[in-house]
Amino acid sequence: MVLKDINVRENISMDSGTRTSLTARRGCTLSVTSLALLGAFFACTLLAVSFIVYNFASCQQIQINHEHNKLEHNEQQNQTPHYLKDNHHINLPIQSVEENSIEEGFITTPKTLSVDKDVRLPRSIVPVTYNVSIIPFLVEGNFTFHGFVRILVNITEDCNNITLHATDLDIMSDKTTVKDLEGNVFPINNTRTVEDKQFFIIMTKNLLKKDMQLEIEMKFIGQISDNLQGFYRSSYENGSGEKRWIASTQFQPTDARRAFPCFDEPSLKARFTMNIAVPDGMIAISNMPRDIKGMNGAVENFPSYTWNSFEQSVPMSTYLVAFAVTDFRYLSTGNFSVFARPDAIGSASYALSIGPKILRFLEDFFQIPYPLPKMDMIALPDFNAGAMENWGLITYREATMLFEEGVSASPTKQKVASVVAHELVHQWFGNLVTPSWWSDIWLNEGFASYMEYLVVDEIARNWRTMDQFVVNELHGVLVFDALSSSHKISVQVGNPDEINEIFDRISYGKGATIIRMMDHFLTSKIFRLGLKNYLNEMKYKSAEQDDLWKYLTEVAVANNVLDKKNSVKEIMDTWTLQTGFPVVKVSIEQNLVTLEQERFVYSNTSKAILDLEDSNPLWWIPISFTTSEELNFNHTQPSQWVPRTSKHEFEDAKLGHSSWHIFNIQQTGYYRVNYELKNWKAITAYLTNINNFKKISPTNRAQLVDDAMNLARGGYLSYEIALNLSTYLQLEDDYVPWKAAITTFDFIDGMFVRQGDYHLLKNYLLRLLTYIYNSVGFKDSHYDMLTVVKREEILSMACKLGHEDCIRQSINYFENWKAVTMPDRENPISPNLRSIVYCSSIEAGSDKEWDFAYERYKNSKVSSEKETLLTALGCSKEPWVLARYLKYAISGKYIRKQDIFRVFAAVSSNAVGQQLAFDFVRSNWDEIKAYLGSTMNNMYTILSFPTKKMNTKYQLIELEDFIKQKFSETPRSIQQTIEQIKVNIDWMDSNYETIVNWLQKQTIYN
Repeated sequence: MVLKDINVRENISMDSGTRTSLTARRGCTLSVTSLALLGAFFACTLLAVSFIVYNFASCQQIQINHEHNKLEHNEQQNQTPHYLKDNHHINLPIQSVEENSIEEGFITTPKTLSVDKDVRLPRSIVPVTYNVSIIPFLVEGNFTFHGFVRILVNITEDCNNITLHATDLDIMSDKTTVKDLEGNVFPINNTRTVEDKQFFIIMTKNLLKKDMQLEIEMKFIGQISDNLQGFYRSSYENGSGEKRWIASTQFQPTDARRAFPCFDEPSLKARFTMNIAVPDGMIAISNMPRDIKGMNGAVENFPSYTWNSFEQSVPMSTYLVAFAVTDFRYLSTGNFSVFARPDAIGSASYALSIGPKILRFLEDFFQIPYPLPKMDMIALPDFNAGAMENWGLITYREATMLFEEGVSASPTKQKVASVVAHELVHQWFGNLVTPSWWSDIWLNEGFASYMEYLVVDEIARNWRTMDQFVVNELHGVLVFDALSSSHKISVQVGNPDEINEIFDRISYGKGATIIRMMDHFLTSKIFRLGLKNYLNEMKYKSAEQDDLWKYLTEVAVANNVLDKKNSVKEIMDTWTLQTGFPVVKVSIEQNLVTLEQERFVYSNTSKAILDLEDSNPLWWIPISFTTSEELNFNHTQPSQWVPRTSKHEFEDAKLGHSSWHIFNIQQTGYYRVNYELKNWKAITAYLTNINNFKKISPTNRAQLVDDAMNLARGGYLSYEIALNLSTYLQLEDDYVPWKAAITTFDFIDGMFVRQGDYHLLKNYLLRLLTYIYNSVGFKDSHYDMLTVVKREEILSMACKLGHEDCIRQSINYFENWKAVTMPDRENPISPNLRSIVYCSSIEAGSDKEWDFAYERYKNSKVSSEKETLLTALGCSKEPWVLARYLKYAISGKYIRKQDIFRVFAAVSSNAVGQQLAFDFVRSNWDEIKAYLGSTMNNMYTILSFPTKKMNTKYQLIELEDFIKQKFSETPRSIQQTIEQIKVNIDWMDSNYETIVNWLQKQTIYN
């Protein structure tokens, strides 16, 4: 039933009534007499509590038995775990009630059981529609909101409680009602909260019978927080210097429950009607267009407020609901609009120019029209993520949507295009079809992360974004996934902290790379056809990865890309349900080719952990290759498959007679390749010949550098072989191989930078850079995107290594800027050179240069310029300046909360600042934690920055002692941090002297 006629005369200010607070705890003092009376009362009450517990469990027990039987069957059949296959989920542990403790009338599991982390809702009740009304108090300055929600639900099995999500809300118990569609009220026994699970439970006196439809109504009060989650506040200064408050939402993954009580799981889709009250001079926007027939009059008791009502939505998940209350301006073309603060709206023009083009391209790509009547995009001054794909109202951090011509660097344009493409892809892949549970969030994020490159490549061919994918996404995630403490792509998660933790490089980067691999081994035609069928059949529903595999297999078999014996599921389960990735060793004896696979990990420490776990994963691996005679770097469809076996052999005369061979064309497969010594030497000889090396594609040149250096890092190849290959870079002038080289040498630089032999590495790298540095030059003379990006990378590396010309030019530019009359309006430095000039000058200067740049940061109104300055301010070599900077970051005065991570990352990447940042985190842990709010994932991120390049046992002991003090359990993110340091220590023991000896003997010949 659609509730269109919410009573506008109904006062939802909630100035009276009993509240159930989901956060407040109150104390009390009792006399001895009172305690005695309460003791007697408790004995009488215990029976009633037990009865409540029994009935609460009864709503779920049938489901538990069903899941238990299914789990046993799956284990017997060696099938995929039930949590990856079934929308239903166990809500209580599989054990008797007597094994549990009783607290406030609810079953709670003992602390020793990990089941406590399970926060899934029972499936006895599912939502159909929501009608939500919100009054936000922004101009009054108390930052609260009053709300009312009416939810139409279906009862799917007999029960006598309604369990849904709510947290950080004061719900008025005496205003909570349950009634049927005829208006008959179902009496409520009581309402309860289970804070650990963020549940709000309504206990009814009468049985709720299967197939009933009921309406639940609740009034509530919440805080418009500053924690950048749920319904939160933000501010900006207008042209007159006046502070203006706005409010917006960020609900993914589990924060819709902070704005209104709801069934806050992705598979529980419903239709939403939103009604937002706004003060005079402000507007509201939401997922759907304004509904002129809705609740659009004045708000009773609040004469300066007016209702803005919106059309009912299509079925969607709670995490995609969005609304914003602002005084922003907008630009439109057709049904596509962009919103920003008044003095920044001009910077939204570029996003508006590409947004409709991308939307049309995606409609053609998926062969499915965009399903909503409009698309809005809004740039927010404060936003924790980069952007969020809310259906029909995409929210962005300003720096990911705004491009200011003449101020923003050219790569910002590519960044904006990529993020807009990513979020628009989600309108189909994630919004139209949604993962049933967060375990498969990689389907959303991995797919959008791959498609953003495909889309931008379509609208800007000369940017070569598909080549950039290899060095930006693939190489980075291969490093992350080489830790034994990495995790599967599809991973079981329960509580919100665990869910937040998997929004990481594995879900995004690895998800993107294996989808790219699948695109290549199926071919793009089959891949697109399978996607179209999947989206059409599953639209407005939730899905799991097996659903996607099914539709892709059907078209692949029908078109003879796969035979009937194989399926996409059989292949892809080895990549999504196993941790890590393989290294393929290629050996050739005459015409016999032998391929051996094993999991790639970095150090003896990681290998020992794997041995301890008896872990020996094997993969289905698509094999493509070319030879010195063929030089075919375009055919990426596999000519061979390594089945799920440790060794695979086949015969090939071309490989047997070639001078050298390269496997994994365009590095489309998610694996590393190791060769016999003679093949590495032959490739190196070919690359170091100025007439030959460009015959190998740029992507595969990047692959060779990245594979060789990381194979050496992992102990699979000698550093002598890897470093010998790197000498060819003195000839290289392409961005993609150089980006791979810079990334791999950045690791070695981080290990060497505090050692006495650092000058050997620095001098070698400076010699390698000679040709490319002179080629790109310090002047911003070429404006094609790849040249600009290449110049930025090369100059940044050169200045970091102390290149004299680079430092001198940077200081000259910076001094010229300081000399102008109005530096906030006149900046003579090209936007494309600013990141290098700012950092180098602050590094070489004193606190005067730092203070000048900080003033420019405070005065700048352009988000991309502010980000550039924030990063550069971490380049200072003055310890007290860096310590002051970290204090500024958590003061909340000039540096926005969203930017604290950028500050800590910048200081930590500085050799002087790394230990300083770690000490600061330890000393100010509680203050930082209070400032950032309740999400522990923020703290894991903060801790990861200063620990990334630690490489001594003393540093490890310091960290482990600190973790013991602050964590009762060690989350995966912290385990990965600890393992990375152990890997670094092993690396120093095994490789430092070897590299020093090689560098001492090395001379580069022109």
